Amino acid sequence: MNEQNCLQKIRNLGVRLQELELVQVAPGKSYTATALNFLFADHGATRPAGIPLDHTLRALGEIIVANRKVHFSRLDPDSIVDFFCRFYRVH
Repeated sequence: MNEQNCLQKIRNLGVRLQELELVQVAPGKSYTATALNFLFADHGATRPAGIPLDHTLRALGEIIVANRKVHFSRLDPDSIVDFFCRFYRVH
């Protein structure tokens, strides 16, 4: 999946999180940034700043593996985004 599609999936995840009333998108913030901030905070970590999206998602994946003992067949950005899309039932 290219970066644009990945960002769209994360945006859709942000919309879903708002529908579930797990987040409230602040004025001036995007659904994508809100979703990423929520996912990091939900796993007890601070979202790293100033790094590319794929590195951000890999860091999130490593946190999930450490905290939840979830094993990914591939620890890549696509599998991490797909994991959360399935978990929160994003279509």
